[in-house]
Amino acid sequence: MDDPRRILEAAAESRTAVEVLPRGASVLRGQLVRVERGGVVLAVAGSAPAAGTDLRCWLTVEGQSWTFEASVLRSGVSVPDRGQGGVLLGFIDGWRKTEVGGGQLLLEALPPTGGPVSLTQGEVRLVDLHPDEWLVSAPSGFSLVFVEGGALRLRLGVPGRAPMEVGAEVRELTRSHGHLLYRLGITAVEDQQRYGEIVAALRLALAL
Repeated sequence: MDDPRRILEAAAESRTAVEVLPRGASVLRGQLVRVERGGVVLAVAGSAPAAGTDLRCWLTVEGQSWTFEASVLRSGVSVPDRGQGGVLLGFIDGWRKTEVGGGQLLLEALPPTGGPVSLTQGEVRLVDLHPDEWLVSAPSGFSLVFVEGGALRLRLGVPGRAPMEVGAEVRELTRSHGHLLYRLGITAVEDQQRYGEIVAALRLALAL
C-alpha cells in the first residue's frame, strides 16, 4: 500500500510542483516545501487561500500523479525564499492516484443526466479539438443522444496536471452514414490559460 507521508516527504525534498484548487476559486500553483507533524506546508504563487479554506491538491512524484483533499490551517507561514507566502494544510483525506495518472489522458462529456461518457474509450470519440470547439462522433444507435442546443460539461486532463471542467453547448448535430457528429462550442472556462495549456497538450498527444 502506498504511504501518503512517504510520498509527501519525497515531494517536499524535491520541491515538487503542486496544483491547488480552493473550493469555489481558480487553480493556484505552488511547491510543497516541508512536512510537519501537523500537516504539510506549501509555497503558493499569488494570493494564498485563507485559513479554513477547503481545497484539493494534485502533484506528481516518481512519475505517478496523486490527489488529496485538505483544509488550510494557517496562512502566512514562513517558507524558504518566499517570506510569509506559505500555507499549512491539515485534515488531509481522500488520498488517491489521479484519474490521469500512469500516462493516461482524461476526456469526458458530462451530460445533464446520467454518468460521464469517455471520449477516448468506447463508441463515442473525439475527432477534432480546438480551444473554442470540439467535434465528437458517436454511432447513430448510441443510447445517449445530446440535444442540439443543449448544455453539457466537458472534463479534460493530462498526466501530472489537475483535471478541469468547462461548459459547452451542442451547436450543431449532423447525421451521416450511421454516425452522429456533434459540434460542441465551449461556452464557459474559468481559467483560460490553464485550459489552453491542457488543450495544446491533448492535441499533441492525440495528433489532432
